[in-house]
Amino acid sequence: MRLSYKSLILVLAGLIVLVLGGLLFYGEQEVTRAIPVKFEHVPHDLIAVRYTPLVLEACLKGPSRVLKGIKGSQLSCRVDLSMAKPGPLLVKVSPEMIKVPRQVSVRETDPASFTITIDRRIDKVVPIVPDLNKDPAPGYVISRVVTSPCTIQLIGPMGVLEEISAVRTTPLDVAGLTETVKKKVALNLRHDPHVKAFGESLVEVEIVVEQKMAEKWLNIAIQATGTKYKHVITPNRIKILLRGPVQTLEKLTRDNGVEVYVDLKGLVPGTYVRPAVIKPPLNTTLVEAKPEVFTVKLLKSR
Repeated sequence: MRLSYKSLILVLAGLIVLVLGGLLFYGEQEVTRAIPVKFEHVPHDLIAVRYTPLVLEACLKGPSRVLKGIKGSQLSCRVDLSMAKPGPLLVKVSPEMIKVPRQVSVRETDPASFTITIDRRIDKVVPIVPDLNKDPAPGYVISRVVTSPCTIQLIGPMGVLEEISAVRTTPLDVAGLTETVKKKVALNLRHDPHVKAFGESLVEVEIVVEQKMAEKWLNIAIQATGTKYKHVITPNRIKILLRGPVQTLEKLTRDNGVEVYVDLKGLVPGTYVRPAVIKPPLNTTLVEAKPEVFTVKLLKSR
């Protein structure tokens, strides 16, 4: 059976498509892929820092079907640091350092070399410093802050750790506090990606909150107790200096809440010198009084 001219053309076109498809699928091709850099056999007392790039670009050649199926985990640039010493190190990239699937070869890399710095790995114990954010309620102060544990062990490059004198916590919001609290908080370890901490990832912070203390002078009228006689007290007012919580002192000023008097019980008319009895609130302390004694004149008429 003879094929028509038109049918022959269609058959030939189909064969060409099949051949080209086979060449694309089974033939060789070149592609550029990102290659992550990995360091191997690093001595325990050394660490690689300040290196760039973390990723290379490599021109790969191989069967199209293989190149299309490559996964990122199958590619890497392995750098052997078993003989490294502290200081700058020039790394020249060779095809043998690039891990690729079978049937794939490395034509070239960009860059062809790069420099890293090798530093000594050390450990260091530093204090933990709580990072307090905002202020407690008005009239209150933070008198003490205690962390548990109070120190943390760090390990990392010597050049970095020498610059670290303490590790701060993540911010602690103390806004509006009126009493002592304990909170669990994480450490702020953003110094360097090569610095690691040993121990608990959370620390306990105790924030001791107390009323703010102050001193205030009050001018108070002197009263007399224990007598029915008319009397004259000279001077008739006293100035006292009290120490106590700010809010308590402000309230005393508004309400005249301090009791001050001279005790005249059992005295007959006459002139006497008597000290004042001062009774401040229990949460305050008398610092000073002016004057300390008073002249009291008791009159005969009742």
